[in-house]
Amino acid sequence: MNIETKRRVCIFCGHRDGKKKIWLEFAKNLGEHLGKSSYTIFYGGGSKGIMGTIAMSAKKSGARVHGVITEKLAVSEPIPKNIDEITFVKTLSERKEKLVENCEIAIVLPGGIGTIDELFDLWAKIQLGIENKTLILVDVNKYYSRLLSFLRAVVEEDFLSEQQLSKVRVCQNLNEVIAELNELDSNRAKHFY
Repeated sequence: MNIETKRRVCIFCGHRDGKKKIWLEFAKNLGEHLGKSSYTIFYGGGSKGIMGTIAMSAKKSGARVHGVITEKLAVSEPIPKNIDEITFVKTLSERKEKLVENCEIAIVLPGGIGTIDELFDLWAKIQLGIENKTLILVDVNKYYSRLLSFLRAVVEEDFLSEQQLSKVRVCQNLNEVIAELNELDSNRAKHFY
């Protein structure tokens, strides 16, 4: 696999804005960074909420943007006209597979049930060795802190090991996400050359 293929990132996030402006601001800033850093973005294909914000910000900043959406969602969810590519699929399971199949990194931003499903689905596949991806959970404004507290309780009850819990890299802010991406780029370059 060449280094260009590895500069593809999958974004899991909500199609709503949420109550706090910080989440849209974060999505805009992350999209801008990914675009300026020449990443290709794979995302859920819609134009609303955090999902649309990160996609449009990334595109405006120079990223190639690939949406993946179910045929049913495409009826109710407007698809941006200026993204580079859109793939229509039949099921949510197929959508998840398409979103991650060409990416090395998945970044999870705030979202609802669908986002949490995507997080745990990929995490379980990483844990089982089915996927070899880097999974970054963005806990901006402590959105996922209660979920992480629950997962620490799961470790305490011995249903999950510390090693399995550490399969997810938790970032609190944009600088931490950028540091993770830079470290991955640095490690990639060492293996590539």
